Amino acid sequence: MTRPHPRPWRTSTTANLRVIAWRGRDDVVLLGPTPGTAPSPRQLHTAVEGLRDAGIRQVFTPALGPTEQDAFLTVGFTHHEHLHLLTHHLDAVPNVPGPAGTRRLRRGRWRDYGAVLNVDGRAFDAFWHFDANALTEARRATPTNRFRVAVDTDDGGRRVTGYAVTGRSRTTCYLQRLAVDPDHQRRGTGSALVCDALAWARARRARRMLVNTQERNADALALYLRLGFTQEPVGLDVLRWPA
Repeated sequence: MTRPHPRPWRTSTTANLRVIAWRGRDDVVLLGPTPGTAPSPRQLHTAVEGLRDAGIRQVFTPALGPTEQDAFLTVGFTHHEHLHLLTHHLDAVPNVPGPAGTRRLRRGRWRDYGAVLNVDGRAFDAFWHFDANALTEARRATPTNRFRVAVDTDDGGRRVTGYAVTGRSRTTCYLQRLAVDPDHQRRGTGSALVCDALAWARARRARRMLVNTQERNADALALYLRLGFTQEPVGLDVLRWPA
């Protein structure tokens, strides 16, 4: 698969804000603070008015913590979905499970994008689906990242059954995305991908790994808790601004 090419609203970055096209839509965007910044209500108001003038009909934020939400709520954003936030302190990383049946893990490549996005579309509901641009943005969100896929070796290792994207920024790692084909869930694929990510994080001397998941995704929450993550008392929220 060829690498995705830029198009209007695919990515736009200012000093404090970053705008990304939402899942291939021309009228919906993701608007969030650039790392380490806190946009003011005035900056946000100017940004969303500019997006409305450009024909954008809805604006979503990435998952934000409570203090990050204040300026967005001030200019009219509302809560769209609450997410669990979990932390692993990497002091007791589970061993990466050995091959289970016909599964193995390998490095993800550009040519895997089509198969990976097919798995993603089957694993998540429509709102959370990744397109090629969203996957690329997840991989670029941190200075270094790890892109791993699980493959079924019965057909020569060609069928992708799951994948994970992990990023590292200084001493914190982020499990940016984890998806397993529903036909291959409860076979250890998700556990193997998470343990692989944890081992990678610890080998790079990270101090913690963060992950978030939907409140209604009980299976994912149970998986993370089983592998040593602890749930933070305060979660994250995706906010929405209807133009």
